Amino acid sequence: MKIAVRYQSRGGNTRAVAEVIAESLGLEAKPINVPLDESVDLLFLGGGVYKWDADPELINYLKELDSNKINQIAAFSTTGGMKKAITRITEYAQKAGININENSLCLKVMLQGHSALGREGGHLTETQITKVQQFANKFSEK
Repeated sequence: MKIAVRYQSRGGNTRAVAEVIAESLGLEAKPINVPLDESVDLLFLGGGVYKWDADPELINYLKELDSNKINQIAAFSTTGGMKKAITRITEYAQKAGININENSLCLKVMLQGHSALGREGGHLTETQITKVQQFANKFSEK
């Protein structure tokens, strides 16, 4: 199965999650500005929630999804408590005719890496890392 990992991240938390997913599957996580060079069976796609919605860069990426290149998406997000990025990924994937895997990950990071508070993101706790690894392993077992 051909798998790719793409993410949109401002503060580093979603990047950190993408890197754990990729490492768990023996892959490399790349930001959404790196195009998919080939078709994939499964795309792990993640982003954060900003001002109660997914980042505009992620939404633009979602609008350009090519259903001929992506069979299925496994959505993931970092958030203080909202699943809005997961909702947007699902919404736009469905519009493009791309299947969404029933398994998604919404990792609550609260104010970790919140730039307005001068915090640096991308430092997941051991508990968070384990949760991300468990999510990734659901796909390696299939």
